[in-house]
Amino acid sequence: MKNFISCLIPLLLFVVSAKAQTIDVTQWLKKKTVDGKEMTVLRVPDTQFGSALVGYISDAQFQLDRLPSYYNLSVSYAGVDLYKDIERDCENIEKTNPSFPVKYYRDEMQAFRDLKEEMAQKALAKKKADEEAAFFARLKSDYAWISGDTLNVRSKPDAKSPSIGKILRLSYVRAYEVDDHPDWVQIDFAEHSGYVLRDDIAIDWEELEPSQEDSARLETGQHHYFKPTATYTAQLKKQAAEEERAMRAANAAPSRKYYRGPRGGCYYINSKGKKEYVDRSFCN
Repeated sequence: MKNFISCLIPLLLFVVSAKAQTIDVTQWLKKKTVDGKEMTVLRVPDTQFGSALVGYISDAQFQLDRLPSYYNLSVSYAGVDLYKDIERDCENIEKTNPSFPVKYYRDEMQAFRDLKEEMAQKALAKKKADEEAAFFARLKSDYAWISGDTLNVRSKPDAKSPSIGKILRLSYVRAYEVDDHPDWVQIDFAEHSGYVLRDDIAIDWEELEPSQEDSARLETGQHHYFKPTATYTAQLKKQAAEEERAMRAANAAPSRKYYRGPRGGCYYINSKGKKEYVDRSFCN
């Protein structure tokens, strides 16, 4: 009999303990949505679980009800940390009655923290977008300065693309936005065109903070300082030679005489002595 009782007592204690660890609060759980985020909230009558918990539950739920205005700063909470206050209430509730499900309070608090982080990320993204829009709006209306020291001018908006040469600080260029490449700008100067990183472009002279060396360079009257690569120079020479050949060929070609036919058509006599009709505008 003693053995039976000694086995029964631990079993009863385990059952009582298991029941004590679970408080059913289903009837006080509700769903709510804040700025598109759904969360489960728990609001129980503060006297429901004994006098020892009244103050802690009441204060925790009061602070949780203030979270919407706290996270979006619609009300001033200077020097107040609601998250810290709610966590302190949760810890006191756990110490007083470990069976109370403070998990719901913490989950609600974390949901508002996530909303706060999302709001901060959106604000940061909007600020960046506004700055980019203002930057490119000014680029369209004026020249820009090269602010970096000795930059590679790329043939494409890609750091791995071939360089056409190096452009030096204080060069005065036209700069344009590049579609699908917000970190790059296209620069035009003299007969050259290429790409540099946007961070190496200054719109305002004040951004450059010119040194004595800078001032001396500006006094030379040069608008840009560019050192082309040998490959790019060869390309320019080849292009110039092709353009010159094409121009000579055009100048050497005999001028055509156009005739208007009896029905209004326009033609010329080709090298085989036959009529070859063209657009009527050639006879005007």
